[in-house]
Amino acid sequence: MIRKIGENLNIYQNHSTRENKKINENKKLERVEEIKKQIKNGTYKIDIQKTAEVMAKNLLK
Repeated sequence: MIRKIGENLNIYQNHSTRENKKINENKKLERVEEIKKQIKNGTYKIDIQKTAEVMAKNLLK
């Protein structure tokens, strides 16, 4: 009985994890499409400070 409950919990957790991955993937794709539209329309703004910080951190790795 306890084993069956554990198995069901694992199935639920695996399903939940897959659903969360799908949701995150969809959000990323939506963001990419949003950025593409902004670039096409000429309204995309680059945060130079943030970009420079990320580049510097990557260089120091």
